[in-house]
Amino acid sequence: MASDTSQTNSLKIKKTFEAGVRKGLRKSAYVAKSAPLMVGFSGGADSTALLLALKSILPESQLLCAVHIEHGLRGDLSKKDAEHAEQVCLQHDIVFRCEQVHVSRIAQLGLEGAARESRRSAFLAIAKEMGADTIVLAHNRDDQAETVLMRLFEGAGVRGIAGMKWRTPLSSKGEDGFHIIRPLLDLSRAEILEYLEMQGVSWIEDETNADENRLRNRIRKNIIPVIQGQIGDAAINGIVKSAEISAPLVSLMDEMSRDLIVKFIREDNGELVVSPLEAVKELAPSLRAEIWRTALARLRDESPAQSGRRALRKWVEGLDHLAMGDKPSGVLSLPGGLEARKEYERLVFGSPLIDSKLLEEKKLRVPGKTVHHSLGLAIEASCDFSHRPDGAWEVCLDVEKLGVNACIRTRRDGDQFHPLGRTKTRKLKDYLIKRKIPKSLRNRIPLLAVGDRVAWIIGHRVSAEFVLDGDEKRGVALKALLENEDSKPLSSLGY
Repeated sequence: MASDTSQTNSLKIKKTFEAGVRKGLRKSAYVAKSAPLMVGFSGGADSTALLLALKSILPESQLLCAVHIEHGLRGDLSKKDAEHAEQVCLQHDIVFRCEQVHVSRIAQLGLEGAARESRRSAFLAIAKEMGADTIVLAHNRDDQAETVLMRLFEGAGVRGIAGMKWRTPLSSKGEDGFHIIRPLLDLSRAEILEYLEMQGVSWIEDETNADENRLRNRIRKNIIPVIQGQIGDAAINGIVKSAEISAPLVSLMDEMSRDLIVKFIREDNGELVVSPLEAVKELAPSLRAEIWRTALARLRDESPAQSGRRALRKWVEGLDHLAMGDKPSGVLSLPGGLEARKEYERLVFGSPLIDSKLLEEKKLRVPGKTVHHSLGLAIEASCDFSHRPDGAWEVCLDVEKLGVNACIRTRRDGDQFHPLGRTKTRKLKDYLIKRKIPKSLRNRIPLLAVGDRVAWIIGHRVSAEFVLDGDEKRGVALKALLENEDSKPLSSLGY
C-alpha cells in the first residue's frame, strides 16, 4: 500500500513538473519542428532535469542535442563533469556534443564574463553547424530572483528589474533565427531537485557555486535565506512577480526603440555611426539610452567585451553626455580598445584613429609618381597638358612655386592655407572647422604642402598661392590616384 502511494506521488511529481516545462515552452514561444533542439547541459541538477523533461515530453521525432561546454578552468574536475554529462546522454539515447573553449584567451574581460561569451560563441557555431535555431537553457525561478536582486544592488532600471527573458536572441547583434529560450523560469530549484530525486537521477555539483567571492553565490547563500526567514517564500514570489510585471514594459521599449535604431544607427566604412545627433537629442533619455545600449551590444559582438552592468551604465551615460554636449567634437574610450568619436552631427564607433602626426612625409617627384601607402593614395606629376586637369582630384600648379621641398602629408600644427578665390591666408585648422570637417577626418586629409604652406587639400581645393596663373611651361599637372574608396576622406562629406 505504501509502495502504491509512493508510486502515485512520484507520478504526480513527474506529471506536475513536466506540465510546468510544457507551459514554459509555450511562454518561450517554442514550437517543435524538424530542426534539432540544442540544450545547454552542464550535468548539474537544473540542466539534467531540463534535458530529461524535454526527452519525455517532446515528440520522438524531435532530435535533442545536449551541448556541454568544457571551459578547462577546473582541470581534471572539468573532464569528469564532461564524462558524467556524456554518460547521462548515453543512458537516455540523447545526442551529446562536448565543446572545449579557451576562456583564458579573453580572461581580461573578467572570468564569468569571458566564460559567458565563450559559451555564447560556441552555441552559435554549433547551431549553425547543426542547422538548429534554438538553444534551451535551464535558468529557473530561483535564478531569476537572484538575478533581479543582483541588478537592483547594481542600480538597475526597469530593464534590469525585468530579469531574464523567456526568449532572447542568441546574438546581441540580433542575427536572424537564433534564439535562447528558458522554459524553467516558473519552476523552483526545490521542484527541480524533487523531480530528479523521484527518478533516482544523479547530478554533479559545481564547487564554484560555493565561492562567495561571486555576488550571485553570496545572494543565494546569505541574503535569500534571511529574506525567506523574515518574510517567507512570498518575498521570493514577489521578486519574481516584479520581473514579470516589468517584462511587458521592456518589450514595449524594445518595440519603440527598434524603429529608432533602424533610423539612427548604420554602418559606414566598417564603423558604426549614430546620426543625426540633432534629431537624437529630441528623444526621451530612455530612448536615447536604448540607442547607446544597442550600439555597445553590436560592438561587443564584433569584439567580445564583458561590460558588467555598472560599467555598461557608465558607458551609456558617457555616450549620452558626449552626444548631447555643446562641443562639436570629443572622444570616449570604450571596452575592447574601441572608442566613440563625436563629429558634429555624428557619433562614430570604431578603432582609435592613427595619430596623423606620426605618418610619414613623401617628397613629391616631378615628373613621376609619388606613393603614400599610409594615406592610401599616389600623386602622378606630369608636364604634359594634352589633358587639361579637371576636378578636385586633378589640378595644375606652378612648379617653381612648389620648388623641391613639396611633400604629401597630413596636417601639422601651424599649417596655413589661402583658398583660391579668397583674399587672405588663414590657419588650415580654422578653415576646416568652418567647413565643418570632423576633427577625426581633419587628421586624415591628404595634403600637398611646402613647409607650413598648404598648396592643395587633395580632393578638395587648391591654394591661390600655388595655382598656375600664366606660363604653362611653369605648370605641373597633378592627379591623385586612390587605392580604394576608403582613401577618399572628403567624399562622404560631399566634396
